[in-house]
Amino acid sequence: MAPVDDDVVDVVRLSPAADLIVASDLTEPDLEPAVVTETDRIVAALPIADAEPTDYEKLLTPGIAQSIPTVIPAAGDRPRRRQRIEQKPGETFAPARKFVPAESLPRRAPRARPLGGTMRKRAAKGASILAMSFVALMAVATSLPAEALLSSQDVQASALEAQRVLPADEAQSMDLAGGDTVTVERDGYESSTVAEVAAASGIRLEDTFTNNPNGTIQWPFAVGVHIGDRFGPRNCAGCSANHGGQDFNPGVGAPIQAIADGVVSYAEDGEASLGVHMMIDHMINGELVTTVYAHMIHGSMLFKEGDVVKVGQVIGKTGSTGMSTGPHLHLDIRIGGKDGTKIDPLAWLYANTN
Repeated sequence: MAPVDDDVVDVVRLSPAADLIVASDLTEPDLEPAVVTETDRIVAALPIADAEPTDYEKLLTPGIAQSIPTVIPAAGDRPRRRQRIEQKPGETFAPARKFVPAESLPRRAPRARPLGGTMRKRAAKGASILAMSFVALMAVATSLPAEALLSSQDVQASALEAQRVLPADEAQSMDLAGGDTVTVERDGYESSTVAEVAAASGIRLEDTFTNNPNGTIQWPFAVGVHIGDRFGPRNCAGCSANHGGQDFNPGVGAPIQAIADGVVSYAEDGEASLGVHMMIDHMINGELVTTVYAHMIHGSMLFKEGDVVKVGQVIGKTGSTGMSTGPHLHLDIRIGGKDGTKIDPLAWLYANTN
């Protein structure tokens, strides 16, 4: 450094008064005092809009804790230890997954129950009920006797005749109008019960008469049936005003039987007024009696002219051929032969059947 003269040093030195003047000139200008508010002292935090209560708070709050579902994170969602170590202190925690409130979590779908087992159980139960019902019906059907449809007299008569076998009777001779003598022989046969006859024929039963299957003169049906139009004058549209016979209404297809032993004198399978009809000559109490069976089904006649028939034998089936308004048997009884006098068949049968 270069030497400095003492004179120069004296010049530079100032008096104390000068120091004050200089100091006053060098004072700092007035500055506006800084005002620090309470808000500035709070460190700004991340805005949180209506944060949902945490799971811990929900557990402590009654009512909310019950609705919190237990969510088990998947293995891939769990943070690894290395990731937790690398998190630096002071950094704001940011969860890897977005927080979803418990209310918005999807509800677990109800477990679908297999329909196969339920349907099989219901089907098995229905089959069991059906089987039991069928067994009950079969028990009732097999325990109800057919005689329940008959009167007490029919049941008693059928019970007596069921075990009986008719012996061979003596030959019966019949003198016809032409002078020829016809011998009718009866073979031994076992009679059927009334219930069996009715069940086999499907006849509608009515308590109008009782037929004796062992009688020499019988009704045209083995059991009592509905009695239709009577003999004599009648008010009938489309039919004869003077009814010459007796109508029976057992139902279509019911078997018709001969009322006594005899010989077929006429048989016609036609569509005239009497339709399919048959005439049988009988010798009863020494008198020639002709019976006429009309309106039978086509092809149902079992005998032809000249055939010998026995009492109770089926000769045909009830129909509605000829001048007929419905299925029925029209029975004529003529005293003296085919062209004899017509009488009331119902009154005659009540008086002569045995």
